[in-house]
Amino acid sequence: MIDDLIATAEARGYTVAWHRGGPKAAWLPHCHTITLRLGADEAHTLCALAHELGHAHYGDPPGHHGAQELRADRFAAQLLVSPSEYRTAELIYGAHPQLLATELGVTKHIIETWQQLHTNVWAA
Repeated sequence: MIDDLIATAEARGYTVAWHRGGPKAAWLPHCHTITLRLGADEAHTLCALAHELGHAHYGDPPGHHGAQELRADRFAAQLLVSPSEYRTAELIYGAHPQLLATELGVTKHIIETWQQLHTNVWAA
């Protein structure tokens, strides 16, 4: 799935590069590049890339924070979690963020963000 997301980033005109140490990921708008820290597990790498794609999508400047971070988190959650896969996983595991994250291959933070966006989505 990471390769697919890298391909998506590249199709949008962004370069994806890797770095050692420092932040888990960064959007560098001046060079249309997203950098990812080497050594993170697959779920963290995937979610960091999706988050930074959110910053790129919205044209956020360097040093973003607050509302821009929340918006990028929401972008990543919508990009990575399909409603049908979430519903199937929730029927099996309940609404437990860590169990759902493990099942869906994302971070607990992305699941919690998705849940906040979809409160009562399954209510009858």
